[in-house]
Amino acid sequence: MSRLRGEQAQQRLAPRPRRTATVLSMGLMLGLGLACASGPDPQSSGIPGFEPTMAMVTAGPSDHYFVIDSNDVIVASRDRTLLAGTFLLVDDAQLPYRRYFQTLPPRTMVGLMVMAQDSMGIDSVVKASRAPVVVYETVVLPRDNSGNPLPIARFLVSAVRNKVARAWVLGTDTAAGPRPLSDWVVAGATQLVTGFPPSGARNSQLASQLADLFSLDSLTRTEIPESAIPAGVAGDGAMGGSTSGRVDSRGRPTTATPRKLHPQSVAALQAGSLVEFMWAREGRGIVKQLVNRTRRGEPLSAVIANAVSLPRTVAGLDSAWRASLTPPKPPPTK
Repeated sequence: MSRLRGEQAQQRLAPRPRRTATVLSMGLMLGLGLACASGPDPQSSGIPGFEPTMAMVTAGPSDHYFVIDSNDVIVASRDRTLLAGTFLLVDDAQLPYRRYFQTLPPRTMVGLMVMAQDSMGIDSVVKASRAPVVVYETVVLPRDNSGNPLPIARFLVSAVRNKVARAWVLGTDTAAGPRPLSDWVVAGATQLVTGFPPSGARNSQLASQLADLFSLDSLTRTEIPESAIPAGVAGDGAMGGSTSGRVDSRGRPTTATPRKLHPQSVAALQAGSLVEFMWAREGRGIVKQLVNRTRRGEPLSAVIANAVSLPRTVAGLDSAWRASLTPPKPPPTK
């Protein structure tokens, strides 16, 4: 009997399969989001390489900031209810970045400023974090007629995630060359990392404005401001006033024509569609090559000169990409 009990005890203490660690990680993320609004602060997951912590930093007699830190992503704000959504989706954005650049992004600090003096208070947190990438976002809390704060998580996260993705792209392999990246490369790679807008919605918008599209030679020289890059969260169907991806009250896709966009917005969407097309055709490594070789001053023609699955001329690439926007309709079934 004692031997049987001993075997049972060993089975209980045996290492769990990896699936258990995954479940624990998912449960931890959910609990972390809830803890940011109420309940005790999470201290450690016990999972090596993750271990999120919540801490309160005192910057003055009545100035306190909450900081959530998970090794590679840090978010700080005096309003702790703003931390969870921002942290979770910025942390999650590391995965698509790694898909396109074959490495994780650098340690990143996000400071959410609610009051005018927060920039000074959060500076101390920034210095302590030693994060090479720092993104600040001023948060204006919307309120209802009674003065109660309204939920802003989705808007806030989409804006912050866009800024973080852009900062990652701009900072990718800075040792590769001294030149700044072309706007179209930044706009295109940023959309890949955020996953917004969805490919179908973006290409539908471009297909509705075929006459307004830039030649690739022009696109590489076009100024695309950060404000022209659509901000959103993967899964959102619509973008920038477009009806693409929207559904009616019964969940059916709408058939209204997408609203005509400003040339800079068209350029931003075109950049996102083109870079995604290049990645889908050429596969692993092409986005990283595009970023690094462009930073060294090499033209697009040099990037695709030795491509395996892409046309090896800019004109050929332009033609193939445009054809992908309006694929031929399948023959009618008999």
